[in-house]
Amino acid sequence: MCMLQTRMDTTISPLDVDALADRIAETAALLDVATHRLLADLRRFDDHAGWARQGALSCAHWLSWRCGIALGAAREKLRVAHALARLPLIDEALARGEISFSKVRAMTRIATAENEANLLELARHSTAAQLERMCRLYRRVQPRDPAKAPERYLHVRDTDDGMVRIEIQLPPDEAARLLKACDSAADTRVDGLLAMAEATLRGDHPDRPPIELLVHVDAATLVGEEEQTRISAETSRRLLCDAGIVPILNGADGTPLDVGRKRRTLPAALRRAVIARDRGCRFPGCTHRRFVDGHHVQHWADGGETSLANTILLCSRHHTLVHEGGFRAVVDGDRLRFFDHAGAELPNAGSPVAIASLPSVTYNPAPGWDGDPVDYDAAVACLS
Repeated sequence: MCMLQTRMDTTISPLDVDALADRIAETAALLDVATHRLLADLRRFDDHAGWARQGALSCAHWLSWRCGIALGAAREKLRVAHALARLPLIDEALARGEISFSKVRAMTRIATAENEANLLELARHSTAAQLERMCRLYRRVQPRDPAKAPERYLHVRDTDDGMVRIEIQLPPDEAARLLKACDSAADTRVDGLLAMAEATLRGDHPDRPPIELLVHVDAATLVGEEEQTRISAETSRRLLCDAGIVPILNGADGTPLDVGRKRRTLPAALRRAVIARDRGCRFPGCTHRRFVDGHHVQHWADGGETSLANTILLCSRHHTLVHEGGFRAVVDGDRLRFFDHAGAELPNAGSPVAIASLPSVTYNPAPGWDGDPVDYDAAVACLS
């Protein structure tokens, strides 16, 4: 320790140390100002589903692919970005570099219009660790109304745009188990819920037999029908990429005259080879490794071979985009290329961007904490 101190004293003066400290604080403030711009742009980008134009599973997945941000950190940035939309005082303080993103992240977990000003005052006079503890304690002491017993329900309704909305309400402990299972099953909770449903239908549970979904497809038009629901030709093509097919010859009145043997459009040996090669969905930026479909790059109905060279793995979301969403996958020699609905090629990873000059800021001052023990009870009380 003494040797290190002696070396520092001989290579840099005390004035230089002070100047370096100020520069570090200014750079940190610059990062916070830039983070505010990032969050504001992210909120607008997510509100307009800009990430969907490039085939991403979610805005967090787009951030991971385009900007190299880990999924967990990307989800947290999105949470904070949307929270700041209803917290103008905290939002403005971050925009000026007066408070750090770490403090904003803690405050947005408990901030409301009523306690926002008090929270901001606490943030200016505490360290990030102290503020984090205050916010945790505040969440713990919030009362719950015992008269409001949790009502469990699941509502299903069709939307005007052809989708189906499923709304579910559960007690916190049951909701936590469901969300944990969704998080474990896939990268997004929606995909995780679908993955668990698909596992049940496949009969992955040892006590349940597999369930088959029967789709009747006209061989001439490839238009399908399932339980009186008409399916488009392109949807049928997607289902037929990786499915079991039973040929049935019908008479003029629709009566079956002959039923052939069931066969797989993707043989088991080929599927194992494709899984070993691809190890998950091949769509740029997708992290799905399980519950993937085999996709014929050139559909077998168009003369494409059922071969390793003509088959790739896609998750159900991206398989749908490639068939019904206007996206394309093309094998170009040894390269697999993807194009969006506008014909623009999607890069395998986000490309770097040029960095603009940094603005000058008045960096946030050191916390007003005087070193005395923090009265956390008083701090939490002022937020209620």
